[in-house]
Amino acid sequence: MYGDIILPTPFLLGTPTNVEGLVGAGSWGPLNALIPVSKPTDCALQLGPPTSRPTVGYKYDIASYVSAACQVGGAIGFLCVRVSDGTDAAATAVIPSCATGTVTFTTNPTSSQTLTIAGTAITFVTSGATGNQVNIGATTAATLAALISFLVTAADVNLVKCTYQMVGLVLTINAVLSGTTGNAYTLATTVTGATVSGSTLAGGATTALTLTAKYTGVLGNQIQASVQYGTQAGSYLFNDAFPGLSPEQFNNVSGTGNTFWVNLAAAINNGTAYHGQSAFLVATAGAATGAPPLSQPVTLSGGTDGAAGITDATLMGQDVLPRKGMYALRSADVDAFTLCDLSTIADYAAIVSFGLSETCLPVFASTLGDTIPNALATRISAGVDSPWFWYILGDYPTFYDSFNGVSRLISPAAFGIGILGNLSPQQSPLNKPLQGISSTQRTTLGQTYSEVELSQINTGGIDTILGPQSSPGGFYYSFATGRNASSNTAANGIEYTRMTNFLIRTAQSKAAGSFVGQLQSIQPNDQTRANAKALFDGLSAQLASPQVGLGINGAGMIDIPWLVQCDLSNNPPNLQALGYLFLYWEVRYLNVIRYFVIKFQGGGNVTVNVQNTPPSPTQFATSANTIQ
Repeated sequence: MYGDIILPTPFLLGTPTNVEGLVGAGSWGPLNALIPVSKPTDCALQLGPPTSRPTVGYKYDIASYVSAACQVGGAIGFLCVRVSDGTDAAATAVIPSCATGTVTFTTNPTSSQTLTIAGTAITFVTSGATGNQVNIGATTAATLAALISFLVTAADVNLVKCTYQMVGLVLTINAVLSGTTGNAYTLATTVTGATVSGSTLAGGATTALTLTAKYTGVLGNQIQASVQYGTQAGSYLFNDAFPGLSPEQFNNVSGTGNTFWVNLAAAINNGTAYHGQSAFLVATAGAATGAPPLSQPVTLSGGTDGAAGITDATLMGQDVLPRKGMYALRSADVDAFTLCDLSTIADYAAIVSFGLSETCLPVFASTLGDTIPNALATRISAGVDSPWFWYILGDYPTFYDSFNGVSRLISPAAFGIGILGNLSPQQSPLNKPLQGISSTQRTTLGQTYSEVELSQINTGGIDTILGPQSSPGGFYYSFATGRNASSNTAANGIEYTRMTNFLIRTAQSKAAGSFVGQLQSIQPNDQTRANAKALFDGLSAQLASPQVGLGINGAGMIDIPWLVQCDLSNNPPNLQALGYLFLYWEVRYLNVIRYFVIKFQGGGNVTVNVQNTPPSPTQFATSANTIQ
């Protein structure tokens, strides 16, 4: 008997629409790679907190955009691409070694024999030890136990220059001061059968291990590292701490001389049985042979962000391997993206092309304090007439930067990204509250937008942020138009772009791709075509149904009806022979209310007829006056 397992047909599942792309400067993390972030605290650990940098201030700062966008709502996530001007540097630090020596005992010391450390002689006596004397025990082990007890508590000015450890019959002596100073500390003994490693301690060096932050940036300047005794005898524990995270510990690293430093570097870089490789540091062992300094933390320094020379060209990047800047977002499946504070108008055409090719929405703002006529002229001169571009007037909003404790301006594109990441794709950003904004440049001056200005904005393919007095639905800040940069009146809503992107990305998913390689026939009841149709009918039904939780206010994400066609009429035998399977999918989107028209009739001679069914629009319009 043989069993043949046939997997069920996969479901079409909508792709996420709350993941937004950001390209800009950071203080930590890999360059030109996708860095996932879900909230400002994540960003502070992955890329650094909002940072004002020399010569550029907060310009290009990814963390500032994350901080502002997340104030709109918490449903948003980000894929961030960190760029630099090439001058970024990783923080570094060196751990020196301490001079070290050993005394190996093979017999029990006898009365009056001595051990000299750093110029101080310790005398073994049969009993009544005082000062720098140690009582001889019944066995060698007992004597050495008394010796180590004396050494670790000694107050002698020379003996306190070292630390001591006894493992078996071997006494290890390490200079407290790191570097070459301890190489001059003397070591001698008159104990019969005892052997010293040398006439002085040795192996002290200024550099035994070089630590380099795993990534460039100033955040690496806060990493601290230290060495302590390990839990196993004769071993050491390396500890490093990254700001905001639990320390890493590499325990029970052993070895003598330079072997220890090589083993420690390997533990940090490759991990141990107790801990994986370091997430923050790369270690390089030197040639030192001394012991590690105990409980003497070092702090890395010299890390730089490489942000001072970032330009708009840096943000754009390159579309060849390795991809950089904006092009690192290829195949990232972000819903929308922005290049933080980009202002080069000549780049807009390439940005629109990228957004269309990746089925995502570019969100950009005009220059700080821009005027409506200039923004309109900029869009026209840039040749931007596409649903795949949201252009927001540079009336910059103010938000509270909790990391730095200041209220400051930021590009309105940050709040554009924020509202998109918190709205399902069928929703328009029009008249949705923008939490986190305390003012805009216009509201600070007490200015509002006139009806003429709002008409220019609505018909000109740009958007702006309205103040509380102007928002139609309440006293909050909101976007004025929710329109993209297209002159096509059937496709100039942000909801059109996002729903189209959402459905196209869904149609290109692996579930639909599973039909590649299957067989179809010219029979009218071909099961492959029926399965393909059922796949898209099933998704459409879910999107249209208000009961499945995808919609809002009693509506689904799409209107009813929809159409899915996949039969012989659009798959004739000649096209089948060429390997094609065609499926036609027509979807009607829900329409955004932009004009709420109320027809009103009132007066002392008005007859009000109460009826169970509402009057038709024609009946109502015959005698009503119109107000808007």
